[in-house]
Amino acid sequence: MGGDQAGTPQEQRFVRLFAQTQRALHAYILALVYDPNVAADLLQETNIVLWKRFADYDENLPFLAWARGVARRTVLNYRRSSARQIATLDPQMLEELAIRFSNASAESTNRLDALGECLRKLRESDRSLIMARYQPGNSVNALADKMSRPVNSVSQSLTRIRRTLADCVQRGVQAAQRSAES
Repeated sequence: MGGDQAGTPQEQRFVRLFAQTQRALHAYILALVYDPNVAADLLQETNIVLWKRFADYDENLPFLAWARGVARRTVLNYRRSSARQIATLDPQMLEELAIRFSNASAESTNRLDALGECLRKLRESDRSLIMARYQPGNSVNALADKMSRPVNSVSQSLTRIRRTLADCVQRGVQAAQRSAES
């Protein structure tokens, strides 16, 4: 790339799509091969193929779907060349299980990312209260004693904070899903 560190528009697009899909793609491959070390190696092989064949990518399709197709072929090639049989299940069944697993993994990741962002958005006092509640050994009663507040008051505050976090996380997950679809 020389002095142009930003890269071409095509390289920039690839890097953006690549970064958005790595976790889900890794989860998909892991669900197909069950071995984290093999999955990491196959992810790297898949990434190389994605880069080499990015010009063939149809932008009308979701990038993750295209990347999964490349990953599936990489896994099948690995299985053919491997001396041992990885799985005895029907390949279509494995594919369905892998898609379900990677979708659940991506959703969990999106929820955790959204939760972290939502916690940062809370007022300091609310964030401290909710974090204290989930420290080992802390109960609502113990927090109420430490804060010199009635148990009911602390419980209501925690309920309000949880509701705020749940709404915020839901919005964050929906935004992440919209972003992944574009």
